[in-house]
Amino acid sequence: MDLYNIKDIPEISAKKFGSKIALQIKSGYSFSSVTYEQLNDKTAQLAEFLLSHNIKKNDAIAVLGENRPEWAISYLAIARTGAYIIPVDSMLKEQEIKLILHYIGAKGIFVSPKYLDLIMEIKNELPELKFVISMGEAEHPHEISFYEALENGRKLIDKGSAKYKDIKMTLDEPFVILFTSGTTGQSKGVMLTNRNVSHDIIYSTKLIAVNENDRFISILPLHHTFEATAGFLVPLSCGCTITYARSLKSVEIIEDIKESQSTIMLGVPLLFEKIILGIKRAIKESFVKNTVVGGMLAIEKGSKFLLGVKLAGPIFKSLRDQSGLSSLRLMISGGAALKPEVAEAFESFGFTLFQGYGLTETSPIVSVNPHEKYKHKSIGVAIDDVEVEIDSPNENGEGELKVRGPIVMKGYYKNQAATDEVIKDGWFYTGDIGYKDKEGYLYISGRKKAIIVTEAGKNVYPEELEEKLCESNMIEEALVIPVINNQSKREEVGAIIYPNPELIESILKKNISDEEKDKELRGILQEVINTVSEGVADYKRIKHFEIRYEEFPKTTTKKIKRYLFVNKHINN
Repeated sequence: MDLYNIKDIPEISAKKFGSKIALQIKSGYSFSSVTYEQLNDKTAQLAEFLLSHNIKKNDAIAVLGENRPEWAISYLAIARTGAYIIPVDSMLKEQEIKLILHYIGAKGIFVSPKYLDLIMEIKNELPELKFVISMGEAEHPHEISFYEALENGRKLIDKGSAKYKDIKMTLDEPFVILFTSGTTGQSKGVMLTNRNVSHDIIYSTKLIAVNENDRFISILPLHHTFEATAGFLVPLSCGCTITYARSLKSVEIIEDIKESQSTIMLGVPLLFEKIILGIKRAIKESFVKNTVVGGMLAIEKGSKFLLGVKLAGPIFKSLRDQSGLSSLRLMISGGAALKPEVAEAFESFGFTLFQGYGLTETSPIVSVNPHEKYKHKSIGVAIDDVEVEIDSPNENGEGELKVRGPIVMKGYYKNQAATDEVIKDGWFYTGDIGYKDKEGYLYISGRKKAIIVTEAGKNVYPEELEEKLCESNMIEEALVIPVINNQSKREEVGAIIYPNPELIESILKKNISDEEKDKELRGILQEVINTVSEGVADYKRIKHFEIRYEEFPKTTTKKIKRYLFVNKHINN
């Protein structure tokens, strides 16, 4: 299949899918929708408006806001002008947003009403910013409403202007620059080309069959590459309908899934963990129901083990119907490692959940589990024409994953030094440690930059210990970090622990001194650490820990910002 420019998606899909609904969101008691024909018209009109305001190829225009049809239309309209699209993380602070817009020299920005005041406050500090387009009605005298821009663009086209049709782009030109929100350091602008993303779209859907009858529910933020490629551009290329969740409230998400009859959902592990906990909590409402479900699970597992047959479908149909998720045929996890037991729990109830793997720098999909043959512990197999090798593997076959192929970014914007650090001889070094099995399935062990090297030269992967610590209901979150031994000056294993808030509250209510409260809490946590240490090699044992009384700061994909704690000192 031929690769294509992302700017051409609206026109190509409009010819194929016409009046079919492309985008929709619940508004009141019904859905507000945009058909493929309307998507083509609206993106053309906005593009024409931008070009009439002297936006040129390789200028930068930002998009800031929550998931909604206007966000998607804005993104594709910018693409049709040949300007760089700059999706901005809505979770960033004012200063961080200002730095990105200043660094990239943004000429304009599409912004939802929720973030409009923020942009208007910093607008005067951004001399290159020519205009602000509100995704709603205009609320400030010096901005343009989304609808006004559409109308002006329509009038220009009606008069015979069609500058957007004259925009030429090659497959190897960048069309989007994404500023990473990674856990390991300073944000960098990842330049992705039309070849990068269109290859990812075409060949990822060879492993996961997507067709025009599928309906996607969009929950992850659109500025994140996983959602932008797999949850936005993939469905629009295949003629699917995308429903934007009204909020991140689980009740409303389930309502939106049920009413739209969504068939595919992308998410991060935390989302799926919460869903399965909710299902299990509902089961425990009565002893009888719990006993019955337990027996049904035993039957399902027995049939799978003895006969190789999955009975989860018919056995748990009523349970799935009650959950509101029965229309979902496929759930895909990305952004972080998915616990195998979570995927297995979903499978036991008749749902299909598996994970893929990728990074912003790889457009992002590197590998995905084939729908017909997935392995819960694996991140899948590489998509076509993409090579994944293990660099300098140890005796267990583990080493840094490196990727080569048409999905690897062009580089970091105006940062050749950072580009040269990760791309060497055509290979992109991911910073992830993993291995490959005999069938070519890939597995992740941890992050290279997170590895703790002990005095004996042994490598400790923090993620392994963090997962074990968080299995205890006494611990809400944990971060395992290297601690320098004051005597040997070598690294040892330490941890920062955020206890279960209910545990903290129960101890604080006790009529004892602060010193006794601290001692009791430390004693409880030490017991958990001792239990974890009993099940791991001596060199992995946690020797020092510190208590934290609030959640850790996280990225958009809910990963702890590990880099903030690299130089953290724990009293030892």
